[in-house]
Amino acid sequence: MNLFAQPGRRGRISALSRQIIFINFVALAILVTGVLYIQSRRAGLVDERMAGIRMEALTVASALAEYATVDEPLAIDDAKAEPLLRQLMQPTRLRARIYARNGHLVIDTRNRWREAIYARRVPHKVFIAPAMHFLFSERKPPFLGSRPLHLCGRLLELVALAAGHVPPSTGALPAPAEAVKKARRILPEGNIYVGLAPGAGDLTKAWPRYKFEKVALAQAAKGRVPVFILGPQELGWYDELQATVPQAKFPLQEYDLWGEHAITLDHTLAIGALLNAAVANDSGAGHMLAAIDCPLISLFGPTSPDKLAPQVTHGIVLRAQDFGSSQTRAISEQAVNDAIDKLLSIKGSK
Repeated sequence: MNLFAQPGRRGRISALSRQIIFINFVALAILVTGVLYIQSRRAGLVDERMAGIRMEALTVASALAEYATVDEPLAIDDAKAEPLLRQLMQPTRLRARIYARNGHLVIDTRNRWREAIYARRVPHKVFIAPAMHFLFSERKPPFLGSRPLHLCGRLLELVALAAGHVPPSTGALPAPAEAVKKARRILPEGNIYVGLAPGAGDLTKAWPRYKFEKVALAQAAKGRVPVFILGPQELGWYDELQATVPQAKFPLQEYDLWGEHAITLDHTLAIGALLNAAVANDSGAGHMLAAIDCPLISLFGPTSPDKLAPQVTHGIVLRAQDFGSSQTRAISEQAVNDAIDKLLSIKGSK
């Protein structure tokens, strides 16, 4: 028996203890709520990423079906599919594989040595892998020969090894006639159209949107028609761009005219075929415009144009390094406007 216990205090919790319990309870509630929110947000981001990958997969599949198949029997033409697949997949940083109907691996867009070892286990007729200077490859380029620096050159090197000869260049991809007809209703003849593709999968490679807006206004002041190429990731910019540059066209958002809401490769190719010149970041849109051989100004910052610049008949590359920085935003609007004037002055550019 505690002789020193004060009467009326037995079993009661002090005010300080209640405050400590309350604070701990609040902290625990905040922690649990934060964990639940992060988990739900993470799930949403995963779903969004998966939806983006599905859309990219449909675009790639449509392009291969349209431009890299043979009719009898219906199958992938390896020589056409290899460069097209790599050019489409390069901006996404995703891996793509194509298998023959018998399960043999035909094309794998990754060239790391671990993937090469794993891929070699897949049944195949001829295995070609550039990893570690073709160490695991069954066919190899000359040992002392220099490898092409540009990605397209390396792709053609792989195709030549697979086919046994250097395939002839087919030039621009053909734009579907029906899609071009619809695009012409949006961009009628008699105007000079300057395409602007402000998006990029990696925003560190993107020129600031406000600079695209200034270039668009400058082109409109010269009597030209700015044409914004907005993909699914840039749809949130549509209203602001339309308000800032009322003279601009947004052909990919003319859903009623296209007869469908989804943006496809055919739509971009058809629009690119009608542009007199275009400006793009180091992005998928830039490579799609290059596929139709649109006269193109490519803006490069942290990535290497020597390796990744789109291959077009008439093109100009502007490097941030020439403006004292590795960031694309260092490129001036005046330099872009001057490059557009230069492209449009080239006889036969379009």
